Formats: sequence, structure tokens, C-alpha cells
Amino acid sequence: MNLGRRYGKGKHIENKSDGKESGHAFRHRHGQAKGGAMTLDLLKPGERARIIAVGGERALRRRLLDMGLTPNTVVMVRKVAPLGDPIELYLRNFELTLRKEDAKKINIEAIE
Repeated sequence: MNLGRRYGKGKHIENKSDGKESGHAFRHRHGQAKGGAMTLDLLKPGERARIIAVGGERALRRRLLDMGLTPNTVVMVRKVAPLGDPIELYLRNFELTLRKEDAKKINIEAIE
């Protein structure tokens, strides 16, 4: 394939951004909080929060929802492993251990 013809033989391709924040949906899908909300991996032991949204790829999102991590559910961090991964959560009268990478996909709001 002749890449020179496709990309203009070494011409600089300019970024056509108009100053607006682009990639917002990309960052949200890949674990960073949307609109300044917290993610579940940031909670400390003993803190409680309400789940706002569950993200992740299709299979991961379905698995998290099936485990009871649905919007408006109150969760509390019970323990964190010595190296920080995994974390143990208490929700709906049971304990659930979750990898930190998966917890990054869950947006929450802290409650008292």
C-alpha cells in the first residue's frame, strides 16, 4: 500500500480541533470519571457511596450488573488488600471482592 499517496507524501496533517473538549466519551469508556464524578476504586475502607453508572466493555458491564452493582445501590468498602488490589465491598447484605481495574469502571457519588 502506498502510504505516501494516502497521507500526502509527508505533509503535516493538522489537528482540526476547534478548542472544544473532544474525546470525552473515549475517556469515560476507558475508566475515567465523567463530569468530575468519583470511581469506586478511589473509596477508602469504611466509606460509603451510591453507584451512579456502570461502564466497561459489554461482557464486563453485564457481569458487574449481574453481581448486583446496579445504579442507585449503596456500597461500602470493607477492606483493601495490602497491595491495594482487590477490594472487598459490602452491598445488598453480602460481601463482594472486586479487582481494582473493574472498580475503575463504576462511577459513584459519596454519601455520609
